[in-house]
Amino acid sequence: MIAAEPGKKRRQCGPKTRTGCQTCKIRRVKCDESKPSCKRCTSTGRKCDGYVQGSIPSPDDKDFGAVIQRIATHLPGSSQEKRGFQYFVTTTSAELSGFFTNSFWEHLILQASATDPSLRHAVVAIGSIHEEFAHNRLSYDVESESKGQAFAISQYTKAISHLRRSLLNGKQAPITALMSCILFACFDSLRGYFDNAMIHLQSGLKILKDFKAQSAEDAHMVETHITPLFMRLSIQAILYIDTRTTSERKDLVNEMAEICARETEVPEIFESLEDARKHMNQSAHGLFRMFHICDGTKPMQDQPPEAKRMFLQYTRQMTAWNKSFEKFMAAKSHTFNSKQLRGAALLKIHQLVSTVMRDVTPDDRDARPVSESVNDPNNFRRYESDFRIVVNLARSLIVAAEQDKMMGKSPLTFSTDLGLVGPLYYTCIRCTEPTVKMQALELLLQLPRREGMWDSESTVKMIKEYWEIERRHEQLQKATGELATPVPLVEVIDLVFGDGMRWEWKWKHPLGKMPVMLKNGEGSEVISTFSDDWKDLLEDQSWFTEDFTMATGYSPLTDGSIFGTESMFGMDGAGSLGIESPAFGTPASFGVDSTFAFKNEDSVSPGAPELMQWVVPTIVPDTRNDYEWSEL
Repeated sequence: MIAAEPGKKRRQCGPKTRTGCQTCKIRRVKCDESKPSCKRCTSTGRKCDGYVQGSIPSPDDKDFGAVIQRIATHLPGSSQEKRGFQYFVTTTSAELSGFFTNSFWEHLILQASATDPSLRHAVVAIGSIHEEFAHNRLSYDVESESKGQAFAISQYTKAISHLRRSLLNGKQAPITALMSCILFACFDSLRGYFDNAMIHLQSGLKILKDFKAQSAEDAHMVETHITPLFMRLSIQAILYIDTRTTSERKDLVNEMAEICARETEVPEIFESLEDARKHMNQSAHGLFRMFHICDGTKPMQDQPPEAKRMFLQYTRQMTAWNKSFEKFMAAKSHTFNSKQLRGAALLKIHQLVSTVMRDVTPDDRDARPVSESVNDPNNFRRYESDFRIVVNLARSLIVAAEQDKMMGKSPLTFSTDLGLVGPLYYTCIRCTEPTVKMQALELLLQLPRREGMWDSESTVKMIKEYWEIERRHEQLQKATGELATPVPLVEVIDLVFGDGMRWEWKWKHPLGKMPVMLKNGEGSEVISTFSDDWKDLLEDQSWFTEDFTMATGYSPLTDGSIFGTESMFGMDGAGSLGIESPAFGTPASFGVDSTFAFKNEDSVSPGAPELMQWVVPTIVPDTRNDYEWSEL
């Protein structure tokens, strides 16, 4: 046995990492992990071969949990920062992925945040604000925000500071900047700061427009993950976007051009739920862009030719989507696990609501302004069965989420994407059947949900206020007498946004100056205004009380937009996409034996015709952590 030479020290090895560049790994030296090229290579005249995306194993890999745990342990920062990062890893990433496979949240963003301080602080911020939401501590009032919420905001501020320094030094890789914009937009949406969220979203769209991939991996990431995320963020912001002026909306549509350039044709049959989701969002996004460039004060025949072209294009895409989805469900639904079944149900909810939106869009034969024609309550009476299905499917998903929560599982109620809140809000505002509307409201009250710019608690408040406005408006219309032509509710009030999830209904005109159509002695209609008697009537009808107050004053945002108050998701909707049949399909839309089969039941409404009803899933947990679907 050879004795060790006296006085010779053995080399001590530090913990090995998997996040260094390829060149340093081959040389077996410590990499400083600078992006896009490490300084250890460039300072010695070597070419840095960059970083491999697979340096962190995928979530399905057996080593994934251990590697992520090691990263969380060795990350720099305080114990509270490590706690926020850990919460994101164990809980938030799965919530943000929802019912669909999404390696961006569960893999890519974790890998990137291990080396980029801006992304790391943003991840900690989102994880921390999610923990506040999960423990019912998330407040939109600055004066009552919790310590955890204040910590999340401080992490968000640090993330922005790091990004600014990197941009000023020219060291920020474009792909990382795109990720930062997504995280910042998500964080501000989740805390109700919509103006900031839109600034980050638009900044990301501009970067995406000028993006030139530095590697095949970057190109794949942008195509597969980044672009779809920007598209989904744009979709869930639809209600906010349409409260902007026409010029602002058109500017945003132009900025979305890069997303449109990356669209793909709808396949004959979808390969997966993720594939179906991608093309559903693509069609919805295209039609919403069409609505954004329309002028709600003009009839459809006077809308820009580009708007009409886009409407026809994306309507055809939605028809193709429905056929492809039918084939996909008939072929694959029997192999779905509980998560996939829920994902399919959510896609069907979105498709149903989109169908209604599309079908109420006027054609060139309707001479009324678009905002007036799409707000005609008579347009929605024939969709009662569709709204019932939306409510029934949403109920099954919410019941399943409650069961998951009781079993200690993630209930999937915290997301940056459009989920259940928007469709249930639309049902409450649009459906003409009181029973269905009340059921939709009860579901929003049943389990708190945060879905990007949609919050169930704030949405319930907005719906209740709208119903009260609607009721009193009807009374006031009757009080004006037979000489007056009824004034549509959309001509009276508007929906406006404020920071901290503050949504409010606002007068479009100063009190006492609201227009009304009166008939003169010859029977012709003339424009008039309400006198002091109108103000007295308002007071008599208790418009302004302690429990219900409306802001007064002219709103500069009401320029005839199709959304907002005159909207599909606002006060009195518009737009649409979907398939051609008003009933959205045949009794065998998904195959007789498929998950989404139909059965005939008597309508709940007395005297109404027999309606086609879904076989709605009731999800019951079993020992395999799976669920079975049965008829309600």
